[in-house]
Amino acid sequence: MRFARGGRRGGRIVLSMTSMIDATFLLLAYFIFTTGVERREEQLAAALAARAASTATELRPQVIEVRGGTAAAFTVGSNAVATRDELRSILERLPKEAGLLVRGHDSASVASVAAAMQAASDAGFGEVAYAPAR
Repeated sequence: MRFARGGRRGGRIVLSMTSMIDATFLLLAYFIFTTGVERREEQLAAALAARAASTATELRPQVIEVRGGTAAAFTVGSNAVATRDELRSILERLPKEAGLLVRGHDSASVASVAAAMQAASDAGFGEVAYAPAR
């Protein structure tokens, strides 16, 4: 900032406001332009809703229930297994196009859920999703 001495003003300091007005104008212009350009999140289509609406004949994804405790950890339909290898052998026989949903219950450990997701990936499922159980 440059301070200029006013010759006839009796020694008062005169501040130049031009640079502060320029900076304020540039900030105002920046916020006006960037706010108008971006799309709002509520206008973005959800991937799941767009995919579900694409065809009505799509298969529903298979669901793996993951529970903790002393009982079988993994349940696929009516099949209950305790190890990841048994789960992978069951999943290899299922159709892969529909995808797979891993649903973890409150008693399930993170390691059990991760093992189910890895077994699904090893069995050849391209789409594996996780959802907590309600």
